[in-house]
Amino acid sequence: MNAGYVRLSRDDDKRNYVSIENQKLIINQFAAEQNLVIDRWYEDDGVSGYIFDRPGFNQLMVDLYQDIDTVFVKDFSRLGRHNAKVLLLLDEFQEQGKRLIVIDDNYDSSDSEDDTIGIKTWYNERYIKDTSKKIRRAIGARQKAGTLMTQPPFGFRRNKEDKSKIEIVQKEAEYVKQIFDLYLQGYGYRKIANYLTEKCVPTPSMVRHERELGEGKVTKRQIAVEWSDSMVKDMLCNDFYIGTLRLRKRARYTVHGKDQRVRKDEQYVFENNHPSIIDKVSFDLVQSLKKKRIKSNYRGSHGNWTGAEVINPFGSCLFCKDCGSRLTPIRRAVSGGMRKYYICTTYNTKGKRYCPKAHLIEEADLMEDVVIYLKFCRDIFCEIIAAYDMKEDNAEKKSVEEKRVEIQNGIDGYKSRLKILFAQKVKDLANACGNEDIINESYDALQKDILAQIHGLKKNLKELNDIRLETKSGKEKFQNALSVIDDIIEKGILGRKDIEQLIERIEIDKDGFPEIELKYGLSDYIQHSPAGKMNRFENEIVFRVMRLIFEDGRGFTSARYLSQRLTDIGYPKSRTKLLPYIGLMMDMRIIEPGEKPSKPYIIIKSKNEIRELMEDFYRSMLSDNDKAAAYVYNLHEWGAVRRYASDGFRVYSENERH
Repeated sequence: MNAGYVRLSRDDDKRNYVSIENQKLIINQFAAEQNLVIDRWYEDDGVSGYIFDRPGFNQLMVDLYQDIDTVFVKDFSRLGRHNAKVLLLLDEFQEQGKRLIVIDDNYDSSDSEDDTIGIKTWYNERYIKDTSKKIRRAIGARQKAGTLMTQPPFGFRRNKEDKSKIEIVQKEAEYVKQIFDLYLQGYGYRKIANYLTEKCVPTPSMVRHERELGEGKVTKRQIAVEWSDSMVKDMLCNDFYIGTLRLRKRARYTVHGKDQRVRKDEQYVFENNHPSIIDKVSFDLVQSLKKKRIKSNYRGSHGNWTGAEVINPFGSCLFCKDCGSRLTPIRRAVSGGMRKYYICTTYNTKGKRYCPKAHLIEEADLMEDVVIYLKFCRDIFCEIIAAYDMKEDNAEKKSVEEKRVEIQNGIDGYKSRLKILFAQKVKDLANACGNEDIINESYDALQKDILAQIHGLKKNLKELNDIRLETKSGKEKFQNALSVIDDIIEKGILGRKDIEQLIERIEIDKDGFPEIELKYGLSDYIQHSPAGKMNRFENEIVFRVMRLIFEDGRGFTSARYLSQRLTDIGYPKSRTKLLPYIGLMMDMRIIEPGEKPSKPYIIIKSKNEIRELMEDFYRSMLSDNDKAAAYVYNLHEWGAVRRYASDGFRVYSENERH
């Protein structure tokens, strides 16, 4: 049986274009001259000759072992453009006793004495490699010039009048912002993807398909109807959304090889190239948060979706001070509502043997502690900004600039030496008299040394420039922190984004009290102790409670009465928040629980005794901070017992709290 094989691909030069039908015509005419008929055709249309995994060719090789005797092709390039594989294929035809006739190259495997076959197949391979090289070079030139050749990502589109301009699609941009906000709130890739799918948000491929239909284009590209983790991840990683055009992120180094990632320092980056959807601060915060989640094996928060309160806003920065493990968020339904707290993961899963205390802290208490801490920090940051010496920052910038100039001068010097070396090499080769190899070897070694020095200096210069771009001045750090703190104080509560922007780490001690570390090393600038100020703040409340009890002429008091009076004078405290202070008053034997709901706490000390306690307490606040701290320690101890209800804390009835 006689078979004909024809192939056409994108690699072919259109000026020498030979269609499938023309190839068949040539083969039929040649076969007719030999009184032969082509019984079966095999063809591959639009498939490169460099690869041999082609549908038509594969079927030909299967049938070759069955009923095919002779195969006709127009020329070796139709058979393939891979030199080694074509030569192996010719050997296989001869081993199987099959006949291969290549018309234009005058080859017949039954009488193969042509010594130029290897040259012909090598030339065919060289042709496709040269074509591939030219294409890569053309693409590289356009990328280097900042030309985006692909479609812009979700949220953008090309301007209809000027295709080189990129513009924002407002509806899609809102979805992009929502994705970044959800991630900053604590949700993971999967949760965000599920949310977008449930809300019927169109996927990037759906948007692109609709756009192509609107332009009258027909595409066979697959369309994803649901959002996936990878879609969300790619969007969160893409700095195109902050106005940066990054080209040559992947490159192909062999013909029809796989694309490989290109190092960031070898990519082409154009900042402020187009309008941005996401601000740089939020984008950098997302990248930092991603690294932190990978390091801590974070798996996202659970619970309700957008609009609902996030269960564990402190989940990514909260740690046990003793064992170093993360604190686990717990949410339990109780008679009074929902109880939300954090507990040491090690203690919660393995018990006291591995961590002696639960390090438990209520979320509301932690939120209040952090807000108070930030209020004190705000005053300190204002003082630092007011007294900040910009001369130090200018001196730092000058020092960096001097280093940059020094490195650049070094690079220029080595380049000058390289030019002199080339000129001398040319002169020496002109007078070589048979010693060209020795001269080339000597100069090549010198050239490699100089190029290595230039490469090292360029690397140092890039690192220095990167540091200049990434490092903010000290004053700017404090101003940014102050802006976030002011927003928190105005809201009275921290959101997940606030925490990620400002707080580096919170460690909870065995008594359930936080030690807070701010980001960017801001805590190192705080000369005064915010914790000490918090203690003094607590002392003020203790003193106010004692004074209110002293002024209460009814002979009893209640949490409701004390709460209202403290709120009136500027210390907002709920009845629940007052329980630690009431507990301290009982420890000091100022009050005791009453027997009637109408009189929750009976005042058992006289006014003179209470006055003496107040005077002692006030003197300790003014003269000895350590003594004052001792009172606060008692308050904290009582609070810790309140948090560990299972350790013997007395649960007061609703009547007793009034």
